This record gives sequence, C-alpha cells and structure tokens, in this order.
Amino acid sequence: MFRNMAGALELCTVYLGERLGLYRVLAQEGPKTSAELAERTGTAERYIREWLEHHAASGLLTVDDVAAGPLQRRYQLPAMHVPVLADLDDVRYEGYHGTELVRAARGMAALVEAFRTGAAPPPQPWAPEGRPDYNRAAFLNLLGNEWLPQIPAIDKRLRAEPGARVADIACGAGWSSIAMALAYPLVHVDGFDLDQDVIAAARRNALDHGVADRVRFTATDASAADMSGRYEVVTIIEGLHDMTRPADALRAARRLLGTPGWLLVADELTEDEFTAPASLLECYHYAWSVIGCLPAVMGEPGTAATGAVMRPGTLRRYALEAGFPGLEVLPVKTDWLRFYLLTP
Repeated sequence: MFRNMAGALELCTVYLGERLGLYRVLAQEGPKTSAELAERTGTAERYIREWLEHHAASGLLTVDDVAAGPLQRRYQLPAMHVPVLADLDDVRYEGYHGTELVRAARGMAALVEAFRTGAAPPPQPWAPEGRPDYNRAAFLNLLGNEWLPQIPAIDKRLRAEPGARVADIACGAGWSSIAMALAYPLVHVDGFDLDQDVIAAARRNALDHGVADRVRFTATDASAADMSGRYEVVTIIEGLHDMTRPADALRAARRLLGTPGWLLVADELTEDEFTAPASLLECYHYAWSVIGCLPAVMGEPGTAATGAVMRPGTLRRYALEAGFPGLEVLPVKTDWLRFYLLTP
C-alpha cells in the first residue's frame, strides 16, 4: 500500500511536469537549474526546485552534482526518459497517466454516492487539461503499419482499387481514422462519435496530418444515419465496452456493411476467464472499470453494464445478439488490445 501511495503521488508530480511543459523544455534545451527552468516556463522557482529535487530523488531526472547548493544544481531529463515523458508521437510515451489519474480522482466523491444509488456519476469536464491522447502514438505508428497488415482480408481490401470506404465508430479524437488514412492512401474514412468537442478535435487533427480530404468526422450516432450497405470495413477500436448497449452498436455496424464487408473490433486484452490473483494488466483494466468505464454506462435504462473487462465470451454473445453468426479472435499481437473479426 505504501508503494502504491508513493506511485500515485509520483504520477501527480508527472501531471505537473506535463501540464507546465517542464519535460518538453528539459528535452529540447538540455540541463537547467531550478531558476533557469522556472524562468523558461513562467513558473515560481521555489516550486520548480522542489519538483526537480523530487524527480531526481525518484530517478526520473539526473543531477550533475548532488553536493552542490540547491540553486547551483543542474537537472537533466535522461535520453531514455524523453520518449516516455516528452514525446507525444513516440509509442513509449506514458506522460498522460498523470493527467488521467488526476481526472479520475476528481470524481471519486460522486462515485461513492453512485455506488450507493446504482446511478451514474456526472461526467467529468475535460477542462482544464484537455483530452489526453493516450492512443495517439500507438495508432499512428502501429495500427496501419503493423496491426492491420496482420489481417489479410482487410489489408488487401484497404490497399485495392477502388478505394474502400471505412466507418470508424466511436472514433474519439480521430487517431484511428487518421492512422488508417495515412497507411492506406486510397481509403476514405468516416469517423463517428457522439461528443461534439472530441469531433472538433478530430477535425483539427486530420487537418494537421494532411488527410482532411479523405477523412470526415461527424458528431452523430452512426446507427441513426441512412448509410446502409455503404462501407466495406467498419471499425470499433477500444470503444465497444464503453457503450451502453453493445449489441445494438454491433447491429448498427452490421447495417452499415456492404457485401463483402468486415466488422473489426479491438478491445481490451483481458484474460479469457475470471482469474484471481490476476496479471498486472488485468488489474489495471479492472481498476479503470471500477472508477471509469462501468460508472459511465450505469445511468441509462437497459444498460449492458459491460465494464472494461470485456472477455471474448461476452463479445461473442453480443455478436450473436446482433446477428453475426461468428466471431474470430485474430492473432494480432499487441500489448493491450485484442482484435476480433465479425462477418455478416
């Protein structure tokens, strides 16, 4: 418990480093004293000094001379820590964990009451941090370049002429849609999400990555749109377990598919069956399920209340309810996702 507490507190200091741009300055400009880093980031030296000393004590930073006076010490972000803490485009980036921890903690008092009533706590506002793009680097680097090429039928169609039409359901900030468009220059992707703010962010991201001419984002329920049979490929990537009625979402995805057509679902990499004690990854998914994923879907009548730990058997049941005769667990190797292929 003490180790967990120290780790949680350390993530709070990582939140400060990310929010204040401390890591980025150290990565870009090299070693700095507390006064230099404070001046460069527009912060107070005494606060920065304590943050630097903590990070050096924790091994996140190095210091040139431990015996030097507090104002003379120069602190450096080691090269091996730069991709983890400062480079949002590197698949090793993990700095977002501090933001996610702080955001989760804000809602704990309301979650206590939700446990008592069975209702859903009010959603947390994204301000002031904005939305942490935890999947940005992985999708941009791996989705279209490593993961989808391991699925022969889909990879072949996405490379073929005429260009395939793809519907990306629950697209969030758009990184999965953008990644597919970057990896497959012929495809056109329509991304759907219910959140107006995240769709606005997705549109900006598509513009920034030069694919806005082939990627369109819409804030709507894909099941309500009149697009039956329009798409060769439909994807739901790390979003199905967060939906109130997953079987209905799969049914809507099925209506979007033409012939031939494929529905690709990627969701959390869980154990096949309940296990106790379980792996660290399973414990991580369960913790997010308790404080985030399950509460988010508890407020609506008829909710499936899936939670983050959606095992293959659960998804197979949802697929059958939606009219998919079979579900194939794909041999795509990732650190945290499992891929499933559903065909009408």
